[in-house]
Amino acid sequence: MSKSLSPEAIEALRRLNEVGVGQLAPPLSPAVTAELLGMGLATEAAGGDVEITCNGRQYLSGDCD
Repeated sequence: MSKSLSPEAIEALRRLNEVGVGQLAPPLSPAVTAELLGMGLATEAAGGDVEITCNGRQYLSGDCD
């Protein structure tokens, strides 16, 4: 990706990547949430949770199925 994320957003993305199915997402600050949503690296899920997207996984690893 061409845009850089803040260190806080990168750490949040890593934590979101570790969330398993049925587990609650870690709490994120509104600024970090906005940054991830704005770049398409996360999406809002049911109940107001934030989930990592395929683009978010690509940002972390360069690979996404």
